[in-house]
Amino acid sequence: MTEAISDQRSLHAPIDIAKRSRSRKLVYLICLMIALLVSCAEPVVSGGNTGPTIPSIDDDASISLVTWNIQDFPQSGSKTIARVGLIMDSLDADFYCLQEIRDKSALQDVVNGLDQYSVIISDDTYYLHLAIIYKQEYFLPVDVTSLFVRDDDNFAGRPPLKIAFAYELAGKEQVLNLIDLHMKCCEEFPSDLERRHDASVMLHDYIASSGAEGDSNFVVLGDWNDDIHDPDNSGQYAFEPFLNDRENFYFVTDSLAATRSVRNASYPSWNSFLDNILISRSLFDEFTASHVKTLLLDEVFGDYTTVVSDHRPVLWSFKPN
Repeated sequence: MTEAISDQRSLHAPIDIAKRSRSRKLVYLICLMIALLVSCAEPVVSGGNTGPTIPSIDDDASISLVTWNIQDFPQSGSKTIARVGLIMDSLDADFYCLQEIRDKSALQDVVNGLDQYSVIISDDTYYLHLAIIYKQEYFLPVDVTSLFVRDDDNFAGRPPLKIAFAYELAGKEQVLNLIDLHMKCCEEFPSDLERRHDASVMLHDYIASSGAEGDSNFVVLGDWNDDIHDPDNSGQYAFEPFLNDRENFYFVTDSLAATRSVRNASYPSWNSFLDNILISRSLFDEFTASHVKTLLLDEVFGDYTTVVSDHRPVLWSFKPN
């Protein structure tokens, strides 16, 4: 970000999990226990713990963003709803950018159980909707739009969801533009790759014309459905407009994708990194002191892939300069 971010977030004491609404926690714990009892698989438990351990990413000095394809949500009904609510509550991120929402009311049920969050769900997606969940105490959506609604074929009928969030720090208003997307999948037909490439061209031109080469702070998160470091270089072609403009854009997930390891993969069944996070130039300084990580929830829950998703969530957390 071009303007320094003040200490307002540190003025709020870190959220004490033990002091959160006991009734809300009790509901989630009961739902989780029911879900585990009827499951064929047990959660992975480390050390001497008596239950699943979900990693916390809460840090009052940072802004945390998670992109997460939660596969045909809710794929296991109430069991998935309870599990996703527990995960979000425990991770405590500032933003969750979600893909593949089949049932919008089910996602609203999740958010209704999380006191500090609100959600905006896309209305223009043909199927498998996009959504952004955010902490309403700190962030105010000032502009909500779906991009390329009348020309969304290259995005497979899923127009990217763009939300500008305003927040006041040290008496100064700043805006963070988030774009949640779900690119065309697969390479069954040559047109699949071409559509991802053409979608990248459209998105690059839109962001560039919106001032991303100057002071506008853009973060594009989602399921890009291609791997930048795939041996066949399809991702390098699909995302060519951004990869060829490194002066103004950078994938903060590049280092994770480059490892080509199953442990870092966001889509482990194919050992690939599909869930990328792109930033504009005004956030390059923040990137130098940031943290990017694949969240290994499948190592927490043994039934993660059958109850929650075949994708792992990916985190980018940055400390303002």
